[in-house]
Amino acid sequence: MRVARRALVLTACLGLSGLPAFAGAAPPPPGIHVASFKAPSSVKWRDRAPISGNVSPAAVVPVVIERLESDAWHPVATTSSAANGRFALRLRMESPGNLRASVQAADGTVVPGDRRFVSVARRVSLRVASARFENISGRPFLATGAVVPAVRGERVAIEGSVNGRRFTRIAGATVRRGRVRTTFTPPSGGRWRFRLVAAPRSGRDSGGRGAAKALDVFPANKHHVPASAPHYLVQEIGETILYYYQHGQLIRALPVVFGKASTPTPVGRFAVYSKTAGPSAAFGPLVLWYHRGYGIHGTNQEYLLDQPPRYYSHGCTRNFNANILWLWPRVPVGTPVLNLG
Repeated sequence: MRVARRALVLTACLGLSGLPAFAGAAPPPPGIHVASFKAPSSVKWRDRAPISGNVSPAAVVPVVIERLESDAWHPVATTSSAANGRFALRLRMESPGNLRASVQAADGTVVPGDRRFVSVARRVSLRVASARFENISGRPFLATGAVVPAVRGERVAIEGSVNGRRFTRIAGATVRRGRVRTTFTPPSGGRWRFRLVAAPRSGRDSGGRGAAKALDVFPANKHHVPASAPHYLVQEIGETILYYYQHGQLIRALPVVFGKASTPTPVGRFAVYSKTAGPSAAFGPLVLWYHRGYGIHGTNQEYLLDQPPRYYSHGCTRNFNANILWLWPRVPVGTPVLNLG
């Protein structure tokens, strides 16, 4: 009786499908069955899962996609195989489940194929950013993201991986109206990858993960600047970065331009000996002089600062004008300047 009832459901399903391929279809050949059935192991919530397979012997026959619910198989989609026996369709998934394909034999019985379990992952996204020029370990980073679908007030985790190591939990956050917004502090410098992780919900989804773009985080004191130094400048010529420290703590890492090969920026230990306005437009608004006419200053060609190669000055250090205006009042005469090649 159960087989006969399923055959009636299958026939009704096909009859209501409205697909032209089913109208006037030839009787199924003897031994017709689902020879193969493919479905992805996982899809995102509400994505359409690509379903495909083959019937054998090859023939144009109706195919029903069924889903296991409450210990019974229920038709959820219909299609038709082509003359070569292949069938394919896309099925929207909102919850995980077992799927299979069935065909109807010549005697009216239903012939099912193998089942495939498709898990459904929640849609999770993440963006991580620091204050401009302050992507420094131990400083606050802002994490914003989304979880769909979400449960009001559920907790999610922010995980991080530095320099290719395994992901570990860094912080937690609460989902509000599907959104996440929190701050956290990376514990060390390096090349970081962050992701937002939502836990699985039993019977509803497999959770979800969303990764942010990789981010370079500077160590809090990579140059071992002594805490006794109230102000300290380190210029990494090979990195085109100017580091500003206070009492052994990195405050900002500024992108700069150094000298070209024929007029290189000097390497060594120096100190700021004078602070003046720019002597010409090429110096921008202000200059910190630190060695025999070499200075840290602005520029009247800011558009060049974003273009590689970043070595084209006559030996001085060129900054964005906003950065030299920020730096100039914080660096008194006598501040050490360490230039590294």
